[in-house]
Amino acid sequence: MPTQTFAFYISGHGFGHAARQQAIIRELSNAGAHVHVKTPTPQKFFDFPNVTYHNARYDIGLIQPDSLTVDVEATFAWYRDFLQHQPALIEHEVTFIREHNIDVIVSDMPPIAFEIADAADVPSVACTHFTWDWVYGQYLPEYDHHADIVQTLRATYNKATLALQMPFAHEFDMFNTIEPIPLVINMPTKSVTDVRAEFAVPDDHKVCLLSMGGMTWGDSDVSALRNITGWTFWVMPDMWQHVSDLPYCRMIPTDTPDYQNLIAAADVLVGKAGWSTVAEVIAHRTPVLYTLRDGYSENSLLERALQEHANCRYVEKSAFQTGAWVAYLDELVQANFTWASIDINGAGVAAKRLLELA
Repeated sequence: MPTQTFAFYISGHGFGHAARQQAIIRELSNAGAHVHVKTPTPQKFFDFPNVTYHNARYDIGLIQPDSLTVDVEATFAWYRDFLQHQPALIEHEVTFIREHNIDVIVSDMPPIAFEIADAADVPSVACTHFTWDWVYGQYLPEYDHHADIVQTLRATYNKATLALQMPFAHEFDMFNTIEPIPLVINMPTKSVTDVRAEFAVPDDHKVCLLSMGGMTWGDSDVSALRNITGWTFWVMPDMWQHVSDLPYCRMIPTDTPDYQNLIAAADVLVGKAGWSTVAEVIAHRTPVLYTLRDGYSENSLLERALQEHANCRYVEKSAFQTGAWVAYLDELVQANFTWASIDINGAGVAAKRLLELA
């Protein structure tokens, strides 16, 4: 039987899309399939046998000056320009699909992938919990002069052969065939003990992981960390200049593989709620202090998921940016919380379905 070959088109908006597709691609690689990954997200997410990485961008997601702010007009302007050049890119990609004998195209969640699949006459699968037309649609009351972009993207998603719907999703009425799948997460590859040892965490310390899902920390104040004892903080590289003199702060190297190991080893995660982060904290039972981007339609989905399934506390954006969240660390980690069981085999289920389709 010939090797089954897939092309994955993955959004570079943060690292969450790459992180969850990483789990599915790992399953496909283990099954002997060949996968071409097309994304601007770093190659470190896809370092598996039979996986070929192509650094390219096929959507913009949202243009954000920082992790908590969205530039809506710039986002629409980017997409309008992209759509003008899209026909030539589709032609180029169709040639690639045919030359590499791609059996199935998978998208999370660049819409152009479905135009490419349609033109190349191969099956296409959406694998996500939201679509960009749904996200952009929330802005139309104020930006109704861009309604044509939303309509175009919605029509493009409608060309998908199948939608594998992850948990905590909105209504998928833009797709014709929908199959729900369980939570998609990456399993730890190291023990908590080994991860703590790598970062030289004192035995009597708890660990707080500060994370923005692949985006920069921004201008949120971290000076309050100077007054906290009994904790070691794992921080992002762009924060390091503000805390490098503190003895119990550790910088997370940019090339750190298997980020799920840090989430699973942390006693609390602090940061912006995004789908992959939410899925990982629920799966690995890591308490979370979270904030949300202003006016982002995904907020309601993520907040409901956290409130129903996680030991969590919401921190208003203004309080988060002043560093007030540090006051809740001990309270959250000491909370008497019972984690409910949830199916976390979404990667295996998705990979099996993709192999069947191929």
